[in-house]
Amino acid sequence: MKRNLLAVFTGALLMLAVSSSAHSQFSFIKLETQKGLVLDEISDFKAPDVDPKNVAPKALKSLSKNFKNVTEERWFETANSFVAKFKINDVDYRADYDKKGHWLFTIRTYDETRLPENLRDMVKSTYYDYAITLVQEIEMPANVLTYIVHLDGKSQIIKLRISDGEMDEWQKFEKSK
Repeated sequence: MKRNLLAVFTGALLMLAVSSSAHSQFSFIKLETQKGLVLDEISDFKAPDVDPKNVAPKALKSLSKNFKNVTEERWFETANSFVAKFKINDVDYRADYDKKGHWLFTIRTYDETRLPENLRDMVKSTYYDYAITLVQEIEMPANVLTYIVHLDGKSQIIKLRISDGEMDEWQKFEKSK
């Protein structure tokens, strides 16, 4: 069982869907989870839309049970998973399931106003000259919530990782002058 679980997580691609185009193109970045598991980096791959009738029934049931008032639901298929993208109350969601329909992870994408107040205060007290441009909340089974907070400053772009009350600069980029 542990071996299968490890294989599922190792095979799962935790990608932060920063944007998608009409052609279902995603941009992903590498992320190390709380347990030290590093999930692969994949850049600009295309996932074809899939008819929901071709999605694992367990995934469809899980989505309808766990997410209410879904709008703009679309399904995609990758080599190892089914991906549901949808909205709930103007929050973008991405829920990934393995080929058997077992839930792998969910990414919620939203703006600064939906970030929990204590986390927002933590960010703003240290990065007061930066604007929070995007928040990605990552939920995985048996892991604490992880937040990726995108910051935009005068000369730098910073992505913070907040997990279990700890904040670190996960990625940092210098802006072109």
